[in-house]
This record gives sequence, structure tokens and C-alpha cells, in this order.
Amino acid sequence: MVTLSEHRIKIKYMGGLADENVLPGYDGATSIDGIARAMHIATHAYMTGEVTTRATALKKASILLKPARQGSFIFELIVLIEAYPAMSALAASVGGPMFYDFIKTAFSRATGALDAEPQTTPLRKIYERKQPPPLKKPPVDFDELSETLEGSLQAAHRPIGAEGTISSISIGSARNELVKFNEDTKDWVNTQEESVGLEVVRGNVTRYNSLSRNARVFVDQFDRVIPIRPDADFSVGDLSLLTWSLHGSNIGTRNKLDMRIRRVSSASGKIKRLLLVDCQRAPEE
Repeated sequence: MVTLSEHRIKIKYMGGLADENVLPGYDGATSIDGIARAMHIATHAYMTGEVTTRATALKKASILLKPARQGSFIFELIVLIEAYPAMSALAASVGGPMFYDFIKTAFSRATGALDAEPQTTPLRKIYERKQPPPLKKPPVDFDELSETLEGSLQAAHRPIGAEGTISSISIGSARNELVKFNEDTKDWVNTQEESVGLEVVRGNVTRYNSLSRNARVFVDQFDRVIPIRPDADFSVGDLSLLTWSLHGSNIGTRNKLDMRIRRVSSASGKIKRLLLVDCQRAPEE
């Protein structure tokens, strides 16, 4: 017998026209579609551990749209997930907390909170283990997922900030707000073109996913951790340098790399991630 777990996502538009219980026609419709697509992509990742760039047909899950109701402008997405004993560790949780935590982490990372991590114990343990449970797929790479979500979330943010329209959008469960979209998050998801020029930075790898090849590096010049992934020009033979640097971070030697990179920035110029062209071991200090 199939068991369905139901997860309700409340979307609330606030400010401007939303306070009169309406949305601007085109921008509002684009925003609702963007949120639905983002939820679709994130639910697929939650169920399968795979990141897809399109809202393809969900298997063993469905998302329903409830009509808007009074109170600013509010509507609900109802996510129905089929639960089976043989499902992945992520999707096997019939209760809502782990699903909501997954959505919160993914959407937060995609809108600028680069350090967002899972908070519920079961989901946190899956990511701390850094390997799949027996016979299951590895957990999805949140950095890869957040980058994939950006296109949908650009659409979701469309009515924010335009004169006389929306000031913010709240995404939450029935009880708690998971993430809020505003002008700052709109700036983040609207990405500038990649920088044309190359620059050299020094740092050490703090996290590396061998499947997606996404990593995180502490960059000395920026004094913070930034997501990074190999560019199209990157030599596969140099991937071992990333694992060498990560090993140094793990044992406290901080094996540093000199990396040639391109920046990817938000609309206001904040660094979102780096594209790695090549790298080499940095001279010992």
C-alpha cells in the first residue's frame, strides 16, 4: 500500500499591491511559475539525490496549487510524496521536518546564505557522513542545486522592487517561515556575466564533492569561504590537487593552492562563486 506524506508550502506576498490582495498580472504569474518550478526541482533532488535543470515529471511525488486567499496575497503548494521502505534516506522520511529543512537549506543557499546547513538531526547526519547509506544514492550537492535553482528564483523575484508592487515574499511551512525573498535576495539571484579577466588567488579547499566536482575554498585575499567549480578549460588531471588541498585542511596542514579563477558576481558585484581555470601547489610559506 502506498503511503502519501503531505507537505504544505505557504507563499505569502507582502507590500504594495499584495496588501490589497492582488498581484501585477504578468510579473505575478511569472513569480508563481518560478516558485513552482523551483519547488519542483528541489523536490526532485530531495527524492532522487539528482539535480535536474528542468522541472521534469516527478516520480512518486506531485505538487498541487491551492488558490490564493485573503491576508496580503497568499497561496499554497501541496507536495505529496509517496513513501516506500526502499526509497532513499531523504525521501523515506514521512514527517515534514526533514523535507522543510531540505527546502530551507536549498533556497537559502540559492539566495545568498552560502553557509546555510541542514538543521534537523537526520538530514544533518546524512551530510556529515559524506557518503550514501547502503544501496542508496549520495545526498544531493547543495551548491550544485542552488546554482540550478537560480533561473527559477529569478522569475520568482520578478515583482519585487518594482514601483508600487511587492516588497517581499515569504516561503514557509504552516508554522514557520523557511526563507524570505526581498530586494537583497533579488540582487543575489540576478547574476552578472562571468568576469572576462582571469586573476590568481591563494587558498585551501575546505570541501569537495567528487561526483559534482563542486568545492569550497577559503580564499586568503577574500578572507572567507567561497563555492568554486572547475571551468570548461580545467584539466581533469588537476582534480587530484583539490583532494590534496582538502586532505591538508582535514589534518591541519592547510595545503594551499594558487588558483587562476573567474569570478561570478551578483547584480551588485558580490562574489557568488568562482570558476577554476587551473591551479598548482602554492609555495610553502
